[in-house]
Amino acid sequence: MTALMDKKTFRSWQRQRLTDFAKSPDKKQQDQELTALALENPMVQQARKIGLTIPMPLEVDISGLIKELRKEGKELYLAKCHPGWQLDFLKWDEDAPLMQTKFGVWELAEESEPDNGLDLLFVPGLAFSPAGKSRIGFGGGYYDRFLAKNSVQTLALVNSVMYFKTPAWPREDHDQAMDDLIIVKEAGDE
Repeated sequence: MTALMDKKTFRSWQRQRLTDFAKSPDKKQQDQELTALALENPMVQQARKIGLTIPMPLEVDISGLIKELRKEGKELYLAKCHPGWQLDFLKWDEDAPLMQTKFGVWELAEESEPDNGLDLLFVPGLAFSPAGKSRIGFGGGYYDRFLAKNSVQTLALVNSVMYFKTPAWPREDHDQAMDDLIIVKEAGDE
């Protein structure tokens, strides 16, 4: 059991755990399992317009999921950060040029009109808990602000290192709960 930590301490500790896990063969296996589970999820099957991010190495690799969603004819929208900690989603055509931000996040290189009328949003994060469908992200508050203003179903893919039976971080009033979590079978107590 992990004791409750302040968010800054937890993020630092959890980033290291995820970085270490990213080097293990278990991560690739769990990423593939999460992709398969996501494709079977009714929220994913029913959604037409899906928002997502291109994951960093310590996050769940959804490149296979992205390929399958494109094959199924889903419209994909990529997250784009703006000044003032704001987030929008821009239509992402397969051959659109991308650029990497100073934080290592991939975004569309060219600006276009945002479309935040999504059916489903895959929300990234460092850790998740089924208790209250809690999430802790990377600390910018982009997703919490976006979700507070936009009505969209949310889904998170959770590997065994991201899973916490109960949150090991404090919940705050502005923290937005997920609608659903897809958790690998191997995920157990922290």
